[in-house]
Amino acid sequence: MSQAEEVRAATDIVKIVGDYVKLRKSGANMTGLCPFHQEKTPSFSVHPVKQIFHCFGCGLGGDVFKFVMLIENLSFPEALRRVAEKSGVKLREHPLDAVSDANAREREALVKIHEVAARFFAAQLGATAEGRAAWAYLTDRGLSDEALARFRIGYAPSEGHALLRKLEGEGFSGELMEKSGLVLAESEGRRRLDRFRRRVMFPIARENGSVVAFGGRALGDDLPKYLNSPETPIYTKSRVLFHLDQAAKAIREADEVILVEGYMDAIAVARAGFEQVAASCGTSLTSNQARLLARYTRRVVVNYDPDSAGQAATERSLDLLLEEGFECRVLALPGGLDPDAFIRREGAGAYGKRLKAAPNYLEYLADRAAAAHDLRSPQGKVAAVNSLMPHLIKLPSALLRREWIDRLADRLHLDDRLLREEVRRAADTRRELKAPETSAALVASPAEKELLRGCLENAELVDEFLPGLAAEGALAGLPTSNIFAAILAARVRGEKPELPRLEEVLTAAEQRLAYECQFADAEPLTREAAVRCCQALQRKKLERERDAIQVAIRAAEAVGDAARLGDLLRAKLKLAGQIAHRDSA
Repeated sequence: MSQAEEVRAATDIVKIVGDYVKLRKSGANMTGLCPFHQEKTPSFSVHPVKQIFHCFGCGLGGDVFKFVMLIENLSFPEALRRVAEKSGVKLREHPLDAVSDANAREREALVKIHEVAARFFAAQLGATAEGRAAWAYLTDRGLSDEALARFRIGYAPSEGHALLRKLEGEGFSGELMEKSGLVLAESEGRRRLDRFRRRVMFPIARENGSVVAFGGRALGDDLPKYLNSPETPIYTKSRVLFHLDQAAKAIREADEVILVEGYMDAIAVARAGFEQVAASCGTSLTSNQARLLARYTRRVVVNYDPDSAGQAATERSLDLLLEEGFECRVLALPGGLDPDAFIRREGAGAYGKRLKAAPNYLEYLADRAAAAHDLRSPQGKVAAVNSLMPHLIKLPSALLRREWIDRLADRLHLDDRLLREEVRRAADTRRELKAPETSAALVASPAEKELLRGCLENAELVDEFLPGLAAEGALAGLPTSNIFAAILAARVRGEKPELPRLEEVLTAAEQRLAYECQFADAEPLTREAAVRCCQALQRKKLERERDAIQVAIRAAEAVGDAARLGDLLRAKLKLAGQIAHRDSA
């Protein structure tokens, strides 16, 4: 048994997937919202017995390794190690040594270099005079030594080569240091220096806790005020949220996440007792980050800065979150204070009260529209309605739209009938402009799907029936023909016909069809049922031959080829007899 098979056998896919997707029992399977595409109705299923997953919406499916590879953007060796760690299985040898995967080895080295850098920065706070000055700055901001350790906050010295020397001493190559983004190469003479200098350092970690980047805040008047790591093979800004690694459990328990802008905001909110907080690191929220949050909850409270830039970022984030199916509230703090400043001034209790009372996003937007426009004038009312219209038409149900139309009409002093008509017109226009979805799904007959399901579950059915069907051509031309060929090839190699092993020779549409067959709510296929499926496929083969002869007959008639026509009519009559004999058997 290979290491992958050992890990798979010791792993419960429901537990692994449940770390990323909120699953609920539905019959024999577990279902949830797909983490790989936007949806509001669950179409993602996990089969506890067969240890596979499949989304009936986007078509993705596979085993536990495929899921981890997709969800964390890992290679197979990395996913194997990750699943082994989660399942408590000790690998006999390092999978990255067993599999030639230079990129995976490089990513592992980059994670190590960031861990060394995080420890180095943290040690600087008490190591030098300027480090102690940084410590004083942080304590003035209300951070205790416990908080500094908890969030691994550190300091990058101003000298410019301190981290470089540390990394060289640890044996890292100059090329790797540059690729990590922690070290820069000067244009002249290829001299290297630290990217971060004279900055308070905030480690940015993936969900599993491994540090992959840093954010540095300047001390003094250095510009830029905030400097972030560049994108690297292990860090993509749009796919990471600050503090999510520490907040994941709390987000699941609260079934809600507080979304803030900056590092200090997230730290302040978490220290105030609201652990379910994550920060978008000063950048606009991306669809990838929204889908990352969706693994833990579909409820979000947006608590960005109240200045004009923060308000604009709030609206952009709301649009994106609503498109991804989130329930949204907005916490706008008074006095122009960001979360960090508000908590330091007013305390955790005051923040908690405002968090609990945070309004639905439409109430927040209505308040903004009312403040921005003169509702006493017709032009002001039109402008206020136009600002709310894009959000109203995105509401998922007519009942919900009607409820909000009534509330907003009252809030803005409008005729609810006119507002309802405007929303209806806008919704109709949106439907017309929306591109129709296309599907490349394969359409197979019930007999094909039943036999395919049986063969993927029972190798004995494969050995008894598929060789004969293939030899007589009954599988040729079917949507499932390539899947059956892959199953037969696996048996020739002495392997079990397990779908995850067959994926590399199947198209995406073939994989989708095969996984849908495996999730069919049916009893295991019996031999008698398999015989009936085979008979149906054999009849279909005869019908295809008859149809092809009929086409040839029309062609012979068109050119007046009497001899050819006679041969074809006799062949058609013979086929008709075979079909009739099969039907009467």
